[in-house]
Amino acid sequence: MGYDAAVSRNETMSCPSGFECQHPQRLAALRSYAILDTAPEHAFDEIARLAAVSCGTAMARITFVDAERQWTKAAFGHAAPDRPLETGFCLETLGQAGALVRPDCGAVAGEPDLRFYAGVRLATSEGWAIGTLSVLDREPRSLTEPQIFLLEGLARTLMNLLESRRTGALLKGRADHLEAQVAAQTRDRDRVWNLSPVLKLVSAKDGQVQSVNPSWSRALGWSEEETLGRKAIDFVAAPEREAALAALQPLCEGRRAEDVELSCLTRDGDRRRVLWTVVPEDGLFYGFGRDITEQRQAEEALRQSQKLEAIGQLTGGVAHDFNNLLTIIRSSVEFLRRPELAEERKRRYLDAVSDTVDRAAKLTGQLLAFARRQALKPQVFDICERLRSISDMLDSVTGARIQVATDLPDGACFVRADESQFETALINMAVNARDAMDGEGSLTLRLESGSPMPPIRGHAGAPGPFVAVVVADTGAGIPAPDLVRIFEPFFTTKEIGKGTGLGLSQVIGFAKQSGGDIDVASAPGSGTRFTLYLPQVAAPSEAPDSSRDDRREPEPQRSLCILVVEDNLGVGRFCTQILEDLGHAPIWAKSAEEALTELERTPDRFDAVFSDVVMPGMGGVALARHLQITRPDLPVVLTSGYSHILATDDAHGFMLVRKPYSAEQLAQVLYEATQRRSGRGVGVPTNGRARP
Repeated sequence: MGYDAAVSRNETMSCPSGFECQHPQRLAALRSYAILDTAPEHAFDEIARLAAVSCGTAMARITFVDAERQWTKAAFGHAAPDRPLETGFCLETLGQAGALVRPDCGAVAGEPDLRFYAGVRLATSEGWAIGTLSVLDREPRSLTEPQIFLLEGLARTLMNLLESRRTGALLKGRADHLEAQVAAQTRDRDRVWNLSPVLKLVSAKDGQVQSVNPSWSRALGWSEEETLGRKAIDFVAAPEREAALAALQPLCEGRRAEDVELSCLTRDGDRRRVLWTVVPEDGLFYGFGRDITEQRQAEEALRQSQKLEAIGQLTGGVAHDFNNLLTIIRSSVEFLRRPELAEERKRRYLDAVSDTVDRAAKLTGQLLAFARRQALKPQVFDICERLRSISDMLDSVTGARIQVATDLPDGACFVRADESQFETALINMAVNARDAMDGEGSLTLRLESGSPMPPIRGHAGAPGPFVAVVVADTGAGIPAPDLVRIFEPFFTTKEIGKGTGLGLSQVIGFAKQSGGDIDVASAPGSGTRFTLYLPQVAAPSEAPDSSRDDRREPEPQRSLCILVVEDNLGVGRFCTQILEDLGHAPIWAKSAEEALTELERTPDRFDAVFSDVVMPGMGGVALARHLQITRPDLPVVLTSGYSHILATDDAHGFMLVRKPYSAEQLAQVLYEATQRRSGRGVGVPTNGRARP
């Protein structure tokens, strides 16, 4: 059935009731398609042509209606400029849901050649009418129902085209936005990569460098071309490469390696200290390095400054104490030179000199302990048993008004340390506690075993196992400013004449040299707790019998021929004089080389060698080792007041007399040396003849 209703229009059509042309949401919907005033597009032109051909009309038009005009996107068979809003049938078409057909519309204002019109509205999914698809002719005609159906289908196709066009525009906008974001982020990344002061390096899993940033070149001098393709380890100083590989081992397990400090080679042959963090990610290693060369140099300069300050303080303290001791010795010697001095007074001055020498030896021992240069004699012993023994004697040290309590495990607990120095350290802490309590309070000794050593004073801890010897008192406590200085040599808060300021220095020196440390916790009014950490060891296979004393009284000796090796003229003369007074025949060599020459010249003349440790050229230990190989039958006794060699390994198995020594001590050691056979430098008995 055809649409042939004759509707004549000789005047402009107005907006029908129910359709609001100026509705903001309709206008917003139209603008969302961004179609107005766009260039011709083939798809729209093709739909207009299909509409005209399908309906058999001479013309077709696609029109969009905004707030003030009708704008034609596509026209077939005629030119269609913009028209006023009220022209033609557009507004009427927008106002109804179905097709509007005018078979013979007569003359229409603004379009005098138009006689036939049929149009359908273009509506959004929300129902907003934004335009029309219409077919037109200059002659009256009608449309069949299939033609109307086809026209409505083309209108839907047109809206789908608009939706796709809008979606494409949105996607393009988003793509453009994302592309702009990516470009901005890339620029930011490039700026961070190029401007960052951090050294950045990317390498493959085999260590081959794939990328470096400009900071790498600025810090080390290697250009990107000189770096890429080489192994990252090639830029680490050779002595540190093995340690570097060990520190970077977590990367092979998929974990990051942090705070790896390495000495990196520069292009001009210098070295820079770089602190690295390396992260494994997506099959690559990403390294981030901070050049800390200047920081380490500043730290070293500060350490040197502090060291010089400490040396100045130490020198002043040593000078003060030794001047006191020398005053006693000098005054005593002056009086001993007086012929009229009574025997009783002579004995008193001689005792004063002997006592002063012992005090001086104790003072130097404390200094060496603080410096961790005291020659220790480490041995394995049960620290529980030792603490029980010491606690029994502490009453005489602390006084009757201080209660000594112990909290010790029932079983044995073994450490390897110098037992004598351990006792001295414990007594030093007990004396400090006694003075802090003003002679009244409680002192507790507690032992904890199998625990790690925590970080102390900025030093890294250790997993252990360690034993922790706790000495706690109920004294006045230590103020915070003093707490950080209590281990400094000659620092003391006591009154003048009460303490040397070296007790706690000995404790920390002994602890450090034994592989442990000491911690302290205190506050005014809350007492003080010292915790001494020492490495815990397994029980010995056979516990030594500590009750047995191998020392013997010196027996009357035959005259021995002793080769004395001493570079100091005063000490050499004094030593040979002592040996002569003991009835021996000393031969003095002023160097190890001279001693070897004398031994080659008269190989059977000497019963023993008595050598200093620290000498120019070949030292005493080197001489002893040489004789141990070439003359295993010749006993060697070493003597020293200080040596870093002896501090690290005592006397290396050779017999040792520590300076200052007495004539009796020297006689005892020489007797033992010539009476025993040892596997390391102690001689065997000779044929009994003196060989002067």
